[in-house]
Amino acid sequence: MTDKQLRAIRFYIGDVSGRDPFWGDPKAYLVLNSLLYSGVSTECARASEGKRLNPHILDDTGRLLEIYGELFSAFRECRAERDMVTFRVERWSDFLISRKAGRTVSFTSTSTAGFLSDYRDRKGIALMKFRIKKGSPCLDMARVLPEYAKSQEAEVLLPPGMRLEFREMPLSPEELLITDCGGAPPVGCFEISCGEVCLPALDGKELPQEGADAGKRLYSAICGGGKPSPEDAAAYSDWKKALHRVLGLGEE
Repeated sequence: MTDKQLRAIRFYIGDVSGRDPFWGDPKAYLVLNSLLYSGVSTECARASEGKRLNPHILDDTGRLLEIYGELFSAFRECRAERDMVTFRVERWSDFLISRKAGRTVSFTSTSTAGFLSDYRDRKGIALMKFRIKKGSPCLDMARVLPEYAKSQEAEVLLPPGMRLEFREMPLSPEELLITDCGGAPPVGCFEISCGEVCLPALDGKELPQEGADAGKRLYSAICGGGKPSPEDAAAYSDWKKALHRVLGLGEE
């Protein structure tokens, strides 16, 4: 694992320090993942939960693409060393998008430590139990990172584009006690078998900054409790489509 790959991984999981508006953001994954969904509904869902979308992530599209490239290259090198079962508390709206697509749409954080309470800060939740086969691309942070600052999370990160098969399971009495940010129980519980993934290679194209700037204005509007302009929403959505093409990812 190279220093650049390790830096990108640490950046993604929030193992950061300092006050740099980009490198010092412990919640950068909110934007890195939102960018992989079409439209603006995912951003609006996060903002409605009081989460801040950092516009500085979009300051430099070249730097942004480099982060994605280093993460994808890390997945190409790291495979599950054994069959694993991991867990995730997912936002229901994002779950529906993933189930419809039949794949992970964004980077997907799971845990071997069960359903983590830190990730119940969502409106409407689904409980997801992943079955990961030996040899599957994933980042088991305890094995990948020389020093794992968030070892209590026991994170296993899955890449975008991984094929998923869903099977609904009955909620146990204990699982019904897992609530969302409004105190509501899970909408459902699902066992998910992880399949193949074709890890993309960036095509080397550049992205126009104008659409990213529209995204920055959109973040400021929705995180401030307002509505973005239709022009900014459209420009940002079109820019995200271009980003997906550069990253080699299909639409959900």
